[in-house]
Amino acid sequence: MTDATSTSSSTGMSRAAKTIAVGVIAVAALLASALAGPAGPAAAAGGYDYSPGEPMIMDNGGTINGGYDQVCSGGYAISGDSGFFLLGQFCATVVSGTVRNNQGAYAKNLYSPASQRDQSLLYAMVPGDDAHQMVADPLTGEQPGDGRIVGFMPTVQQRPGMLVGKMGVGTGWTEGAITGVVGDLLCTTMEVAPGDLGGPVWRLDENGLRALGTIRGRDSSGHGCYRPIQETLYEYGANLPVFGPDQGRPTWGTWAPGMPYLGGTTSAGRAFTITIPTRADWTP
Repeated sequence: MTDATSTSSSTGMSRAAKTIAVGVIAVAALLASALAGPAGPAAAAGGYDYSPGEPMIMDNGGTINGGYDQVCSGGYAISGDSGFFLLGQFCATVVSGTVRNNQGAYAKNLYSPASQRDQSLLYAMVPGDDAHQMVADPLTGEQPGDGRIVGFMPTVQQRPGMLVGKMGVGTGWTEGAITGVVGDLLCTTMEVAPGDLGGPVWRLDENGLRALGTIRGRDSSGHGCYRPIQETLYEYGANLPVFGPDQGRPTWGTWAPGMPYLGGTTSAGRAFTITIPTRADWTP
């Protein structure tokens, strides 16, 4: 992937269909006792393979809140002392006990932050399901490289003008350049739309395919802004399971030298999700 400062007009990415056999993060037996509660639609029978960027459908309270559900994008899987979790976002007025896709529920909300700076939700997978730490366009199945995440890029290395990519159920695979900081988010020129909230941000270069963060909103120009993954991992005392050397549990990061502060605010929340009828399937 070339940067915005390069004279090349190509990102240099190779797109391949999502057909590669990969190793899985062992979440099949994750916290079985914690997942025993009722809440939400019936769980899938197991055997579902999750990848970051796939749909997270949240119950918005049924007919009480207008008879609709809301769809956003799932984030990376992280690992801590209590097991493996999927990163989600506040996609609905009611924080659902479970998230589902068209096949049924695949994860249950175990933690909703209150005072932490990082507002990601943590979801534990339904027993029998697994997670691949790989990215693919949820609209086409295409991947950057072989799709395997080999590590994460520290926040200080995510510099102005760097080209990055994201996956989301709203606009699929889009790319853009980092422009600067708004609040605690890095903003870019990436196209985003409702449904992309929570989707994985990444970069493919000579160091392989690395995680950068998760989509958290839009700037005043309507472009995508994301929370760097290093700060998310620090907040939760977690590491990122990858197809490469373990980078451990990071400290709090710092912005890259020369990173401009853009001012203004970002927008997210329900306006950044897709609304569908209650219990309906999501269709691209």
